[in-house]
Amino acid sequence: MKDIILKLENPLDTFLTSAIKALDISREITKNIDSSNSSLKNDGSLLTEYDLKVEKEIFNILKNTEADIITEEVLGRENNREFCWYVDPIDGTTSFSKGIPLFGTIIGLTQNHKPIMGCIELPKFQERFISINNHGCYKNNLKVNASTCKDLSEAMISYGSPQRFIKEGMMDQLRNIDKKVWDSRGFSDCFGYSLVFDGSIDLFIEVDLNPWETIAIESLSLESGAGFAEQKSKNGKTNIIFGSKPLVKETADIFDGDWKIK
Repeated sequence: MKDIILKLENPLDTFLTSAIKALDISREITKNIDSSNSSLKNDGSLLTEYDLKVEKEIFNILKNTEADIITEEVLGRENNREFCWYVDPIDGTTSFSKGIPLFGTIIGLTQNHKPIMGCIELPKFQERFISINNHGCYKNNLKVNASTCKDLSEAMISYGSPQRFIKEGMMDQLRNIDKKVWDSRGFSDCFGYSLVFDGSIDLFIEVDLNPWETIAIESLSLESGAGFAEQKSKNGKTNIIFGSKPLVKETADIFDGDWKIK
């Protein structure tokens, strides 16, 4: 059963139904796992058997929709369709493998390359965030809104691993922002991202992300009323800033560079 009651026209209604089924099965597989053995991928990130298991189950659900599918690991289907799914079966695999509950599943959907749906499932917290184009952002079955904080001196922010910022040559700017804000915390991966959409934190900064992460984050940000800015990373991936609109602009100015603010 859908946990969001909306009157959606097809194919969006069908896509939402499929996304919820995919999130349900991801939760069922991972909610009782406390840790897992892992192996190192070529890009330096970790892989567990559950990444592959969740990806397979999600793929088997989404393949029945009229959309391409791009996943983080090994599966996919690309035929240049109007719609495309982007799937990160377990975002935060490092946390997952070590028994830290700050992991989840990210699913995004585009129409003609524009994000129109975003989903984050947090199994250990029984929390689910879903955004739908022009229909808002929901935490479980309640509509939520991002922060409207206007001043960095009053803001709580979060960001990913400092090692990534060092590689991007952005550490000095990050330190500069840290000096300006009220507080900063290192909430990680999809758990940290989700804190923006209901206003728990005011801003999140992350660098060098893949589209199976950023597509959903962009949709969730914009539908929750948050600002969203992006630029290409040195590796050709994406750096993002999202949260309170005034803070997104100010932070992008501090980082400098070719930021696209949405």
